[in-house]
Amino acid sequence: MFIDTHCQLNFADFDADRPMVIGNAKKAGVKQFIVPGVDHNSCRTAVHLATIHPNVVFAAVGYHPYEAPKNPDISYLESLLRDEANKPYIKAIGECGLDYHYYKGEIAAGRKEVQHQLLEAQLLLALKYDLPVILHCREAFEDMFSILRSVPKIPRGVLHCFSGGLQDVRIAEELGLYMGVDGNVTYSKQLSLIVPYIPLSRLLLETDAPYLTPVPHRGERNEPKYIPLIAKTVADMQHTTVKGMAEKTTENARALFQI
Repeated sequence: MFIDTHCQLNFADFDADRPMVIGNAKKAGVKQFIVPGVDHNSCRTAVHLATIHPNVVFAAVGYHPYEAPKNPDISYLESLLRDEANKPYIKAIGECGLDYHYYKGEIAAGRKEVQHQLLEAQLLLALKYDLPVILHCREAFEDMFSILRSVPKIPRGVLHCFSGGLQDVRIAEELGLYMGVDGNVTYSKQLSLIVPYIPLSRLLLETDAPYLTPVPHRGERNEPKYIPLIAKTVADMQHTTVKGMAEKTTENARALFQI
């Protein structure tokens, strides 16, 4: 059994065939799904999907760093968390974090701070409701770790679609964070050098569907059914079996998200 710990089944890419996508994933051994929000509408949709697919789909609610310039309403996230009817379905805060690639080639002075503030607000929300965080971090690991250390307590969480180096692996492990590995592990030379050093005890499997489709399906829409392809690649890199990879990453996902 596998758990896809990051798939955007709440995106419009799946509106036409979402039940079939879930069914095909189950046939491939992917039995449960964490569906994160990135903005107001996708958070609402994630929670709705979790309510109609109980114990199969679980929601996370959060604002992606690209939302920071829009000054999104944190109180909306809290209203979802306060609703007693939602509690069995919401398992994390996210996708939230930092993305400095967003400012590549542009002046970033003052703009990074807006992302910092949005991330910190969501970290505090995670601590308040005792939920893990799903962290997006792109070209911003130093600041990410600094902000995590600045809040009253480092929340449990996962660095989604991990793209850091060996030092970032070490620091993430020290902070008690998991690292998510996605379909790009099947074609990224950088990840082929780093993933062997991620402790299996800190590893989660993700698709990031509909993005980052693994080999040999690049160019197609990504789906949770491709988790076994990612597992095979990572298992080979870590010199273990797919069965062992499935068992440990499922155990890790259940521990982090309390499912």
